Amino acid sequence: MRTRILLFLLTLILVPTLTYFVILFARGYRPNPTTGGISPTGLIAATSVPDGAQILIDNQLKSATNTTLDMAPGSYKVQFKKEGYTPWEKTLQIDAGIVTKAAATLFPSVPSLKAITSNGASAPSLSPINSQVAFLRQEGNLSNIYLIDLSESPLGSINRDAKILTSLPKNDYILKWSPDGKQLMSTATPSSYLTLVADQDTSEVTLSRMATVNIQWQILQKTLDTPRLQTLPIALREILVDSTANMIWSPRENKILYTATASASIPDNLIPPLPGSNSQPQARTLVPKTMYVYDLEEDRNFQVGKLSDSLSWFPDSEHLVKIEPNKVSIMEYDNTNPTVVYAGPMVAGYAFPYPSGKQLLILTNLNPASVTVPNLYAVSLR
Repeated sequence: MRTRILLFLLTLILVPTLTYFVILFARGYRPNPTTGGISPTGLIAATSVPDGAQILIDNQLKSATNTTLDMAPGSYKVQFKKEGYTPWEKTLQIDAGIVTKAAATLFPSVPSLKAITSNGASAPSLSPINSQVAFLRQEGNLSNIYLIDLSESPLGSINRDAKILTSLPKNDYILKWSPDGKQLMSTATPSSYLTLVADQDTSEVTLSRMATVNIQWQILQKTLDTPRLQTLPIALREILVDSTANMIWSPRENKILYTATASASIPDNLIPPLPGSNSQPQARTLVPKTMYVYDLEEDRNFQVGKLSDSLSWFPDSEHLVKIEPNKVSIMEYDNTNPTVVYAGPMVAGYAFPYPSGKQLLILTNLNPASVTVPNLYAVSLR
């Protein structure tokens, strides 16, 4: 009888105590050896592609991705390192009870190249849906327009043979896609041509009709952009319409790359702040001729370049591709961790990521002494 009473009393004492500690543990409290008590902590959710990278916190090896780490509140230098890949590094602010993401895409330190064409290519142009590249090839008395499908096949293949789209009278055409990727304009003097991509129907375009087509494409672009703009906070929408240009939505449509055309200031707290949001320094005061990225999910705005920079989205919506003379870099959307993925001879301005993010298509001539025309090559990124 006495034993039962003791057990009952212990239960009354221990169960609430254990429940209390379980709740504290769930809220991020951990034993503190320094004070002998318990202290609030935050979590770093450390992930990388590929996984298995070393995690260093303030230069001390802690673990390997993919994992979570308990950290006392504060600012930490977080590094990911993996043999054969370029290191990743950020300074992160860890808050009590908050999960902070440290998600890295690691790119090879020595990427490999694979020839995609061997008989020449020029004027490549990426479709707005980012799955096809059109390019020009001079063959005899014709200028043939070819298409390469960059999407990954059901069997995992990411390198397809180029297929001819249309044959035109020989000329140095400039290729331009319609905003929906359904039409391709081949512009030259004295004649230009418009091709309906799906049925490969090509017609000659006069100067007057070309002006009409351009107006139709502008209207189509506005039709595509308007519903997306309507989802934005009114204050941000007005700034983007009145003080910016060249808006490019990320593939997931959760971020906008744009160029400021006038001075403006994006108000704070346009949306309720998310726990664990990106803690990198912002730039909410816009300077003309400067490029920015606005994150719609976290209400964060980052300066990423100047007007003359050639920037485009990487397929994961987390990175930007930057093209410079004889160099292509990939950086995070908050202008951190720029990584050179290709350095060498290159026809300026032509670098397109595959939708899978596994390769980058570039136009180059690696053997100018023996080859007179450039070709398309795939740079491995995974």
